[in-house]
Amino acid sequence: MRRTNRNYAITTAFANALAALGLKYVCVSPGSRSSPLALAFASHPDLTTVVHLDERSSGFFAIGIAKATGRPVAVVTTSGTAAAELLPAAVEALHARVPLLLLTADRPPELRNTGASQTIDQVKLFGTAVKWSHEPALPEASPEAIRATTTLAAHAFAIAGEAPAGPVHLNLAFREPLVPIEVPKEVVGELPRPQPTGFLSGRLNIDEGSTRHIASLLAGKRALVLAGTEDRPGMAGAIEQLAASSQMPVLADPFSGVRAGPHDHTHVIAHGDCLAQIGMFERYRPEAVIRFGGPPLAASVSRFLAANPDVPQVIVDEAGWRDPTMTGGLLVRADPALAAVTLAKAFTAPAPADWVALWREANRKVAAALDSSGRWGRFPTEPAAVLAIAGGLPEQANLWVGSSQPMRHVDFYFPSTRKRIRFFAHRGTNGIDGFLSAGLGTALVDPAPTYLLGGDLTILYDITALEVATRMEIPVTIIVLNNNGGGIFNHLPQAAFPNHFERLFGTPHGLGFRELAAAFKVPSLLAENFEQLRTAVASPAKGPRLIEVVTDRENEVRLHHQALDAARRALGW
Repeated sequence: MRRTNRNYAITTAFANALAALGLKYVCVSPGSRSSPLALAFASHPDLTTVVHLDERSSGFFAIGIAKATGRPVAVVTTSGTAAAELLPAAVEALHARVPLLLLTADRPPELRNTGASQTIDQVKLFGTAVKWSHEPALPEASPEAIRATTTLAAHAFAIAGEAPAGPVHLNLAFREPLVPIEVPKEVVGELPRPQPTGFLSGRLNIDEGSTRHIASLLAGKRALVLAGTEDRPGMAGAIEQLAASSQMPVLADPFSGVRAGPHDHTHVIAHGDCLAQIGMFERYRPEAVIRFGGPPLAASVSRFLAANPDVPQVIVDEAGWRDPTMTGGLLVRADPALAAVTLAKAFTAPAPADWVALWREANRKVAAALDSSGRWGRFPTEPAAVLAIAGGLPEQANLWVGSSQPMRHVDFYFPSTRKRIRFFAHRGTNGIDGFLSAGLGTALVDPAPTYLLGGDLTILYDITALEVATRMEIPVTIIVLNNNGGGIFNHLPQAAFPNHFERLFGTPHGLGFRELAAAFKVPSLLAENFEQLRTAVASPAKGPRLIEVVTDRENEVRLHHQALDAARRALGW
C-alpha cells in the first residue's frame, strides 16, 4: 500500500509496526470510515485478514484466535453502532484475560455532536471493559507522526499482552479521503520507517522465603490442589510435579489443562464436582486447599469453600483478585506454573499416605458409576452425548464447550484422559454470546481438529457465524444439544414456579438445527444412538458440519439425580 495521503501514511506505518511486533491476524467488518485501516492491513503480506459481516461475531472470532495462539489479535470496525457491537467481546476478553486490539474508526472531532451520520461518542466507548483506551491525534504525514504511530502500536500491543492480558481500545479518527488516492503535496519526500520498541514480558515467581511459608501451611496436611481455569504451556506438568512431591490430590477443572494430556495422572481427580455434591468434602474434610488459576467451575466446590472459611486456602494467581467466595487466606501473586514447580521442590512433609489413595479410589468408583449411569435409558441424553464425545475425540483435539449446561455436563462426566485435548470456553463471564464465532476462530488457526459442544440457545444466539464457516470452509464439528430451550433453568430454583417458567426461562423455540444448517449450506447429521455419535466424532471434519442431539429437559433433571444416586451407591453411602 503506497503512502498516497496522510491517512495511509499513518495506517501503513501502524500495520508495519504491529506486524513487526508479531501480530498475525486481523478481523475486519465492512465499513467506509475504517477503509484506511482495512486496506492497510489487507495489503500487508505478513497479516491474515478475516472478514466478518457482523462486528459482534468478529470480536468473538478474534477471541478464539487469541486463545489458541496466546497472542493479540486486532479487530477493525467502522464508526457508530458498529463500534459498539464490540462491547460483549471486550467484556469477555477482559475477564478471561484474552489479548485483543479493538480498533474503531471514527469521524473527525468537528463532526461529533452535529447530527452527522454514524457518529456517536466513541471516546472511551468501552469504559471499564478494556485495560486501556486512547484516541491519538488525527493523521498527518510527518516524521514525528510516524514515530508516534509506531510507538502507539508497541504501547497497545504490550498492554494487551502483559499480565493480566486483555483488550485495548484505540479510537482512530479519519478525515476524507478514505481511499488511497494521491493527494498532491500531502506526503512530501520519504517518511521514516522506525522499528517499534520491543517488549518482553517476564514471569513472576515466588521467592525463597515465601516458598517456605506456603509449604509450611500445607506440610503434612490432608490438603487438596484445585486446578482452576488456566490454559498455559507447562501447567499440567507443573501441577503433577507438585502433587507427586506433596501427595495432594488434584481436583482438575476441565479448563485447567490438567484433566487431559499425556502427563502423569496419578493424582488427578476428574469428578470433583460429583464427589462434592454427594458429600465427599464433609466426610473427608480437607485441612487446607491451594488453588492455581481461576475459581473452580464446580459450584459444589465453591459452596464448600464459602461454608468453611476456617479451611486455610492459598490462591496462586498472576494478577487480579479472583476470590468470589471471599475465603482466601493467602493470595500469592505469581505465575501458577512457575510457582507450582518451585513449591514442589520445597515439600519435605507430604500429606498422610492414605490421603491420595482415598481420593483416587473414590474417583475411580464414581467414574465407573457415571459412565454406566450416563448411558442409562434410551439415547439420546446429554450425559451419553458427553461420554460419546469423550470416547470419540481423536488423540489431539480442541473442544470448545458452551456455557450453562454443556459446561457443567463436561465437568461432571468427562473423564481424565491421556489424549491431548485442549478445552476452551467463555470462562471470563460464562456467557453464551459469540460461542460459534470463538470456536471458529480457534479452528481457523489451530491444525488440531476442533469440536464445538453447545446448547441450542447458545448456538441460536450466534447462528449467523455459520456464514463465515461456509465461506472460509473452516474444518469444524459443531455438536448441538437441542433440548428446546434453556435446560439449565430446569435445574435451578426457578423451576419451582411453573406459572411463567416456560415463557420466561424455558423459552422453547421448536426449531430444528439441521434445517438451519442447510440454510447456510452446512452438512448435518441427527445422532440417534451412542455409537453413531462416537463414530462421527472420531472422524475429524474436512469442512464445517453440524451434529444435532435432541434431548428432553425434564428427563435430564431426572438423569442427573440418578447419576448422583449411582455415585453414592458406588461408594457405599
